[in-house]
Amino acid sequence: MNKQPTPSSRNNRATESDGPPPASPSLLRSFLDQHLVLFLALAVGAGFGCGALAVFVDGLSTDGIPFLEWSVGLYVVPPVVLGWTAIRSWAATIAGSAAYLSAVLGNLTTTHLAADSYNMLEYGVWALVGLIMGSILGFLGNRIRAHATGVRAFAAGFPLGIMALFLWMSARLHIRTGGEAVHLGSLILEGILTLLILALCRGWAARGAALVWALVLSVPFGFGLLYVFSVVWFASGDY
Repeated sequence: MNKQPTPSSRNNRATESDGPPPASPSLLRSFLDQHLVLFLALAVGAGFGCGALAVFVDGLSTDGIPFLEWSVGLYVVPPVVLGWTAIRSWAATIAGSAAYLSAVLGNLTTTHLAADSYNMLEYGVWALVGLIMGSILGFLGNRIRAHATGVRAFAAGFPLGIMALFLWMSARLHIRTGGEAVHLGSLILEGILTLLILALCRGWAARGAALVWALVLSVPFGFGLLYVFSVVWFASGDY
């Protein structure tokens, strides 16, 4: 006697078609999930350190192009990796926002200690960007571990689209100025960080789809970037 498939069995087969279920949380992820204060402290420390490192990378360029504006790898990757590490999505969202805000603070603190000129209103705009983007990137970093291929692809494609846009702009400026405006080292760093996000996405099909999403999303990201830079320019008072 043939047994008709039930809706639940069809759903199970659809889920199984996406590949094997993800492995249970590692000891490190479980430990950080049980000690959320430590996890948030790690987010703040990692973000602050990356923001400070961005000032050093900026110093490699002879024209002093602000790395905070021309490169985003050191600001995008920490929230994504922290979200990927977190077990719970709400913890990933908070950690991502804390990491991005700390990166902006680290950049500001290091710039101040280096006695370089800066505009507090500009950093205020970047802090607002960090509050919003950090939470989004942290949440999406957590979804990169999702079982569904499409979810993993979009979650990885979103940050990849941001980084690809800035990498393309930086590469064009590097070629146009003969490497004076944007140092080759910063381009290599951006490329490595981009590959890191791609490596976090499990499955070659998901990675390929993530690259497609990155290409598609780079267009609206370009308009968003124009808007953010316009606000930063207005806040600087250089008009």
